[in-house]
Amino acid sequence: MGKATQAQASRDRARDARLKAARERRLKLDPDQLARERRIDEASVDVEVAWEERARAEQAVTDAEAAAAAAVERLVAEKLAIKDIVKLTGLDTPTVRRLRQLGTDTTEGNDEEDAGDAAQVGVQVA
Repeated sequence: MGKATQAQASRDRARDARLKAARERRLKLDPDQLARERRIDEASVDVEVAWEERARAEQAVTDAEAAAAAAVERLVAEKLAIKDIVKLTGLDTPTVRRLRQLGTDTTEGNDEEDAGDAAQVGVQVA
């Protein structure tokens, strides 16, 4: 490390120390500001955590609908009528039809965008 680099690092450390000291002096003048900043930080983190949980939940719904669509397709392959599938599963007719469409969209080899659109529609309807 050269002398210029060391000098710059030393100046940076000194500046950081002064900034920290200035912040501490300012917070002593306004103790409510520190509590406010903590509340803001905690709320920001809570939003981030909740949004991550929401994304996981959306993925779980998408995965569950894909599994249900595959199961409905297996029932259809057994030559069961929609009304029989409705009776067996307890789902309503529109839901069974939507799952059949979802299963058809993802198994016919449509591009990923079409499959994603079908999954998104499923998330909104369910």
